[in-house]
Amino acid sequence: MAVRCALKNCGFEKLCRSAERCGEVQMKKEIKKSLFAFFSILLTVAICVLAVGCAGEGGTETTLGTLPTETTDSSTTGTGETTNDGTSTSGTTSGGGGTVNPPVGDYINPLTGEPTTKNLSNTRPVAIVVDNIASAYEYQTGLDQADILYEALVAPGITRFLMVVADYTTVDSVCNIRSGRDYHLDLAAYHNAVLVAHGGSKTQNYDFYELAEERYGSRWGYVDSMFEPWFAHADKGEQYGTIDHYGERPNELNYDTIFKPAALTALLNSSASYFVKAGGTITGTPKQSLEFVPYGTEKSMAGASDATTIDLEFTCQGVSELGKMVSFRYDAATDKYLRYQDGAAHVDSETGRQLSFTNVITLFTDVENAKTGLSNDPDMARVDTRGNGTGYYFYGGKVIEITWSSDGSNLTLTDPLGAELTLATGNTYIGYLDNDYIYGGEAFWS
Repeated sequence: MAVRCALKNCGFEKLCRSAERCGEVQMKKEIKKSLFAFFSILLTVAICVLAVGCAGEGGTETTLGTLPTETTDSSTTGTGETTNDGTSTSGTTSGGGGTVNPPVGDYINPLTGEPTTKNLSNTRPVAIVVDNIASAYEYQTGLDQADILYEALVAPGITRFLMVVADYTTVDSVCNIRSGRDYHLDLAAYHNAVLVAHGGSKTQNYDFYELAEERYGSRWGYVDSMFEPWFAHADKGEQYGTIDHYGERPNELNYDTIFKPAALTALLNSSASYFVKAGGTITGTPKQSLEFVPYGTEKSMAGASDATTIDLEFTCQGVSELGKMVSFRYDAATDKYLRYQDGAAHVDSETGRQLSFTNVITLFTDVENAKTGLSNDPDMARVDTRGNGTGYYFYGGKVIEITWSSDGSNLTLTDPLGAELTLATGNTYIGYLDNDYIYGGEAFWS
């Protein structure tokens, strides 16, 4: 926090205010780049000072949480993470908290770091684009089964999820599959996941189908539920339960498209599938874009700031009205963050379970409002998921500042000491928010 607050009285802030008064959006973007460069220099200096301080003072706690060097003894690993009793059958969650029935198995889920009974080393994860407009809440289901859940704006005030699961056969229904955006291709690539989307955005900004062809070598390189018969034809929709809620959202959709594992399995085993004919397959090695502490090891947050409440607003440059409001509240009994949106608990429409996450990550980037050139849908959000930026990692009621970088195929998260960030074992939420949300220097947690 000290690094960001130092920017408040510098000349850069005056320039930013001037740019906003004049409405010069391009100038604003250039100033933000300068701010980021300046911030990066300050952060580098701060890390250097920290390293010296840790060596001389044993790691003094700071406001933002800087993960001081810890003394390693026989009960710790070489990474400074405290271990439990050395087995993977502890009666508590890996990060402490309430007693639960722990996951069991001889293999490790690559998206959570937890044990599983199935060998997933040669199975690609599945990434499903899921609706989150207010009219979708009534039937929204399946998100609580995500190993990793990404969230970003698709239009001012409207977010959309990418739900990633390591083993799609364990998933029940997921409603409602929606169209893909350019950044969904990147997010799925972070895990070598099979992308499932209901068509894709085709505007004056980009053609999703062309981007898919560039990425996969074919426009059909992802599972397009708008055209694949198992999700798009009435007879198979009835057979597999993939089409429902006819006419209940007349101003948006004719029906909801529902992900069912049996439908995807049938698709993958059929030579008539567009995805299969294009060379698509579920076989492949999952990519480890997120790193976890060994299962049975407690993730250390020593020196981190308290963060039992997280309040987020998904804002969009060039739009004055309020953005999408999301919050998390830490529940010590389960050692998870409970999710809320629009002022209410975010619960599954079928199970009634509230969405909760072991790890919460916020990544900051440029999010701009762009005109689509379409009269019936004039605005869209452009979310830049490539390059680098700052962010925060929340776990166990604590927070540290992190940095991120991406080339569009790989995501790297770095802790304050410059090492690759390791997460607690469990599920993870990752939200992409606009840089403007943090430039004021105010904490959005408490």
